[in-house]
Amino acid sequence: MVTLSRKSKIAIVTISALALMLLIAVPFASAQTTSTSNTSNTKTLKAQGLAYQTVNGQTVKYQANFTLTLQPTSTCGPVKKFEVVGGNVTVNGVSYSITSGNGAVRTGRHIFLLQAQGTSPDGKAVTFKLEGKYFYMWGHLYVARIAAKLQTDNGNYTMLMRSAIRV
Repeated sequence: MVTLSRKSKIAIVTISALALMLLIAVPFASAQTTSTSNTSNTKTLKAQGLAYQTVNGQTVKYQANFTLTLQPTSTCGPVKKFEVVGGNVTVNGVSYSITSGNGAVRTGRHIFLLQAQGTSPDGKAVTFKLEGKYFYMWGHLYVARIAAKLQTDNGNYTMLMRSAIRV
């Protein structure tokens, strides 16, 4: 039988409380795998977080999220490539449609990169770039930190997002 000192018990309770607060406070995303009748294996990636834009020397914070549909194309060693089939990016209630793009997952370094093109609600071109670092937790759960940039005619948005992906 193991007996814990009072300091050990306080440390365990503190760490547990911090972990619980972090889980509640940080937005998260999920990826869902959908199978179609042919051999394709599309994945839908959803993420939530915050977008920042500098306006007149001040940084303004907005709520942001995105949903992207991804289609794997090839695997070459530790690099897995995919195409962006479609999706949307929403910043402060304004939805930008994503029409095409491509990306890659580097399994050895636990990172993924993506660049996509789309249109704004008024029909002007936008570019969406992101990079993320994913971590294996347990079971089939992966969590990721995502840094993204949405380039529009109205200015650039820098986004910080969190995701949790079950594969």
